[in-house]
Amino acid sequence: MGITLGGRRRAAALAATFALLTGGLAAGIAQGATGSETAATTVPGTVVVKEDAHGKVFTAEASVRNKRDLVAEVQKRRAEHQKAPKAPAPAAPAVAADDGGGHGDQSGFPVRDQWLNSTRSERINVPGGGQGELVASGASFVKVPFMEYYAIFTDTSSDVAWLGTRPFNADSIEHTDNWRIGSVGAPFWVVGAPQGATVRSTGSLAEASWSTSVQNNWYSEHAYDQVSFYPPSQDDYSNVFRISHSVTGTFQFGSSFFTVTSQDRAYS
Repeated sequence: MGITLGGRRRAAALAATFALLTGGLAAGIAQGATGSETAATTVPGTVVVKEDAHGKVFTAEASVRNKRDLVAEVQKRRAEHQKAPKAPAPAAPAVAADDGGGHGDQSGFPVRDQWLNSTRSERINVPGGGQGELVASGASFVKVPFMEYYAIFTDTSSDVAWLGTRPFNADSIEHTDNWRIGSVGAPFWVVGAPQGATVRSTGSLAEASWSTSVQNNWYSEHAYDQVSFYPPSQDDYSNVFRISHSVTGTFQFGSSFFTVTSQDRAYS
């Protein structure tokens, strides 16, 4: 999408961004998952298998037999969490109207913040004659200012599951969250990606992919607080578009692998 700004207005807006990066927003990243309601929520029947200051990985307890009820409860809580008010992307500072063109005082323009929600299911036949359904779903709140010069993903929550009964568990599950932006201009900085995530940034896109795995289970869930995509400097023109969050589950049954992916994308 992209919006062209006057030179001095662009510099002022980017200066505000970098002040936030080194100040309040950086502090928010350092705060970690303790500031995220989603990351702090544990649905009955799930157990934390890995966590750090910013996120958690859950799987299902061995005592759980009703898979669909557990998945339904996770998605119910996710929907309820989205009803809570969200702080918008910080507003750019007001700039005098005679500073060289552009869109004037940005404080009166709306931000482009929104929830990205996705769900997808696939029917499969597994070795040994079993049949069942794979599901992937997720949510991430993305903050984007009107001028579209950065994107911040917060409150990411995702899950992947095997809902078949024979076999009851997959041999292994690889669970991946991917945060991605299309970009124009210099490569973006990716700030706050999960430990061990794969990060890529070029002049046309930037992304972070976080993969974890569980063994001998049917369920995996992620919660992560914040991943940010910032322009590299005040002197470079940079804009974001095609903002997306996707969730992928790869399930192993013996020597066979099956994959399901869900994705939602913001305005483009």
